[in-house]
Amino acid sequence: MKIVVTGATGKLGTALVQRGCLALKSDITMQNDLTSEIHSIKPDILIHCAAITGVDYCESHYKEAFEVNVRGTLNVFDALPKTSTMIYISTDHIFPGENWFDVGYSEVHKPQPVNYYGFTKWGGELAMQKTSFNCRPIIVRTSKSYDYESMKPTIDALNKEEEIVLTDLIRRSFMYVPHFVGAILWLANNTKEFPETKETEIINIAGDCVFSYYRFWTIMKDALGLGGRLVPRRTKLRPEEASPRPFRAGLDVRYAKNMGVPIGSMQDAIKDLKEKMKNE
Repeated sequence: MKIVVTGATGKLGTALVQRGCLALKSDITMQNDLTSEIHSIKPDILIHCAAITGVDYCESHYKEAFEVNVRGTLNVFDALPKTSTMIYISTDHIFPGENWFDVGYSEVHKPQPVNYYGFTKWGGELAMQKTSFNCRPIIVRTSKSYDYESMKPTIDALNKEEEIVLTDLIRRSFMYVPHFVGAILWLANNTKEFPETKETEIINIAGDCVFSYYRFWTIMKDALGLGGRLVPRRTKLRPEEASPRPFRAGLDVRYAKNMGVPIGSMQDAIKDLKEKMKNE
């Protein structure tokens, strides 16, 4: 099976290429080049990771964000042959985060983004919900991802006995990147396990527990034996955060679990993180 990835230089795309996926080299905003490359590769599965993901950047560069996250997604979708499947990586930022759900938003909750990043990612979803499909569309919504590289600055600061202030208001379903990569590849190789419908399929793949940033790092600090001090921040946003956030977000992953998608546990992530710290 030939699996191709857009956004191959990003965190998720790089990890997928390291696991054997092919990197799509064309700029997704350049329709002709993109179509030509896709037609020459003839992918069975395309995992669409390419996006502008900086929440505040999208707010101040809304035209660029729209061109990449919405129009670029439509370009990819339109370029794929009917024999292909497109897996679009979306986000829990499409939800308002005003109401609290113990296990997060499910696949049937209505999107209502509160920032432009969420709006453009929802626009990418809508681009794949056309009445006539060029290919089989699957939307994968995820939440906050983490890996050793992204955690290292905070780990180093805590090991230096520094004080770290973290929000206790914004909540997400934290997903370990290697686990997410494994889940996406499982989905790519098992699309026949999912019932095909005339509508775009949506599945949440994220961590199976919803935590605040402060709670997440409290667990990690204790489990990894880190020093320092964590301080909960009760205000909603830091001054440098220009755009609103969905505070009570996170995703319900029970559908994915019932379908057999390997979500991975925080305990396994901690075990892997300990090994990385030991071998550094």
